[in-house]
Amino acid sequence: MLKAVVFAAFLGFAACAAAQAAAPATDLLVGSVRDGTGVPVSGADVRALDGSEATVGAARTDADGTFAIALWAPARRLEVRCRYCRTERLGLAQTSNVVVVVQRYAALESDVPTPADLSALPYGRIVDDLTLIPFVVPSQGGTNVSDRDLGGGNGLVVDSGVPLVDYATGTSALVDFPDRYVRSISVTGPQDAFRYGSYAGGGVFALAPNTDLRSYAALDGGGAPALALQPSLDGVHAAYGESNDDGILARRADLGVATDFAGGVLDASAAGAGELFAQQPGYDAAARSADLLHVGYATASRTYRTFADFSAADVSLFDDVLQQNEYRSSYLSADFRLEHPAPVSVAIGALATWQTGYALGETPLTGRAGDETVYLEAQTGTPRFGASAGLGLSDVSELETLGYDGRTNGTRLALVPSLGGSLPIGPSGLYLRAGYSEALRAPALLESAAQPSPPPDVAPLERDELAQSALGFDAGGRVRAEAIAYREDVQGFDEQRLAGLGGLLVWQVAPLVSVRAWTLRAAPQEFAEAYGSGPPTGTSHQSLWGTYANGDGLRFDAILQRDIHAPASGVVFDGDAYLPLTRDVAVDLGSARTLAVRHFYFGLRSR
Repeated sequence: MLKAVVFAAFLGFAACAAAQAAAPATDLLVGSVRDGTGVPVSGADVRALDGSEATVGAARTDADGTFAIALWAPARRLEVRCRYCRTERLGLAQTSNVVVVVQRYAALESDVPTPADLSALPYGRIVDDLTLIPFVVPSQGGTNVSDRDLGGGNGLVVDSGVPLVDYATGTSALVDFPDRYVRSISVTGPQDAFRYGSYAGGGVFALAPNTDLRSYAALDGGGAPALALQPSLDGVHAAYGESNDDGILARRADLGVATDFAGGVLDASAAGAGELFAQQPGYDAAARSADLLHVGYATASRTYRTFADFSAADVSLFDDVLQQNEYRSSYLSADFRLEHPAPVSVAIGALATWQTGYALGETPLTGRAGDETVYLEAQTGTPRFGASAGLGLSDVSELETLGYDGRTNGTRLALVPSLGGSLPIGPSGLYLRAGYSEALRAPALLESAAQPSPPPDVAPLERDELAQSALGFDAGGRVRAEAIAYREDVQGFDEQRLAGLGGLLVWQVAPLVSVRAWTLRAAPQEFAEAYGSGPPTGTSHQSLWGTYANGDGLRFDAILQRDIHAPASGVVFDGDAYLPLTRDVAVDLGSARTLAVRHFYFGLRSR
């Protein structure tokens, strides 16, 4: 009996020793998670599994994508899950330090076209790229865009840090970019309009030129070239581009410098842009130019971040038929912002802008406007689920000489509030979002001239009030959807009310195939045709964008859009293909219809 017990104990000891020999030699597993471009993935869930798929350790990646898992049993497999990523599982094979590369679903990560999208899409005008963003609507004529057609149909363009306002005509400078010249896009909704003073009620569209060491060249079906060069060296970024699409020759040059200075970061940039419009039916030959200057300085500590910016812009249009300037606008801006990051982050800021304008009609129109704004805002939570509140106090003044009809001269002090927030509804991925905001807009000279009888000593401002709500689904997987409802009330220079409904769907059909779609419909409820702006047309736009993208390999885009302002049926189909030849060279071809003209292109691009 004693021998049997001793023998059994010996077998048990031998089995345990064998099991320990087969287990990993460490009880700590460390590593990092990155996407296919090498960018660290933060907040990813990492689980260590044993042979029966039971969890034996778990952790989340830090901001730099690293993790450390303390194991309480031998691990055989590692599983990584993150938002908008394909789940990755790999064997450990006796290692205690691993690097996991995950495939991210870029279509779900961002509502705006990414740099990879912008380099592949078939559009020569940046306004066409912007209309792929959910609820961004082109204005009649297709030269401007706006968030849900708000703010008079024109959004504010921030070009390389410079807010561009054409005080003479009220239009933006979107068409000043040559083909393939813009690298990045960011959009700030109308709820943060108080940060920018007037003209931001239709959203803020920030554009940055390409500063990578890249070049692009193409030749379309009509023999019109496109070229973009972006060298970069030791913090000095230079860029030059030109394109000729549909009779519009666009040229632009940028020079930027970024360097450490006095404990902070100083960046300065200057740009010169020009367009030459060939004479077309209904349009005279003309040349448009824009000169931009921006200087910014930022510092940061553990408790505060400060930002100071100075911007200047000059925009003009020269009519080749009349041989004189039709209009000219200048813009100066200075702003300061102080932020205190905390569970409830607080920021204060001050902004001052000065504008002058000249417009040539039957009689010359001249004017100047100023806006001095101070604001306070607070935010809490995360970008997905949280709340924000802002309040701006704006003092707007305007002096206009409107030909022989006299002058308008007035000032107005107004509060501009903003509220917003989103919260989850249970663990299923449903969420509710709501917001309210107000914005001011001073009419341009041409708009004021259309007013039948401008009242004296009154600044003819327009005040936009927006209320919105949305119900959405976003579980961080392969599908994201949202339905929105909003109402806008415009008072002052213009008078109208409109209500709109919209919806969006983003679906990663397969790891390499994505579909992005959105629709928007709004109709005026009341309209006062006081200033000759014509009958209301409402807002209607639909966009369907399908993409096959295999990393740096093959890529195909197919885009179907329908807009109430578009000619004929309003339905437009565009597409492109990107075919790599070598590691550094790819063939780029596609077709798009812009300004009622179908054009084709074919080119070689370095990568």
